[in-house]
Amino acid sequence: MAKIDAARRAEIGREKRARTRAQILEAASILLAERPPEALTVDAIVAAAGVAKGTFYYHFQSIEELAAAVGAKLGESFDDLLTAARLELPDPIARLSFAFTQFLEQAISDPVWARLVVQSAQASTEFARGIRTHLKADLTEAIDQGRLSVRDVELAADIVMGIWLQVVRGSLERRAAADLVGQALHAVLRALGASQPMREAVSDRVGQTSQGTT
Repeated sequence: MAKIDAARRAEIGREKRARTRAQILEAASILLAERPPEALTVDAIVAAAGVAKGTFYYHFQSIEELAAAVGAKLGESFDDLLTAARLELPDPIARLSFAFTQFLEQAISDPVWARLVVQSAQASTEFARGIRTHLKADLTEAIDQGRLSVRDVELAADIVMGIWLQVVRGSLERRAAADLVGQALHAVLRALGASQPMREAVSDRVGQTSQGTT
């Protein structure tokens, strides 16, 4: 019995530590949505998380380590949103369009997440670089297939990211229009030089896939 109790106590301890770490991460995510890591302090984090300073240092050695953990968590949200559906879309423009619409829908429904992504993109974090890497892979494939009039992949990535960031910033400042996601997607595909029939076909396919994943 003593061995069972000891094992259970150890499990309870692990669960408590995991909850505390998640609590600190959540508080840091909210704070980092409003300010860059260099403007963040341990005192602000522990106050927001409701934990002692020693507890913070038990889980994280520095603000930088905490910010990296927040970025990793953000990366997991990226994978949760896109990975399964992307595997079902062999067409690079459909994959790009699906990612764009999923990210925009998530940003509209979760302002804190949206602010955190905007801050991460502006700071050129590992998360932002990961998004751009995925985006460039799809754009390169589409360009190689001769399906976009924009031939420079870096310029194409700037166009997609720039429109997405501006639309998200706008949605944070005012209520998003009911058809904002569709309009923004059409604007991106237009800017990339996709043909009108292609834009319509991709929009229909992405819409069907989105419905299937909800």
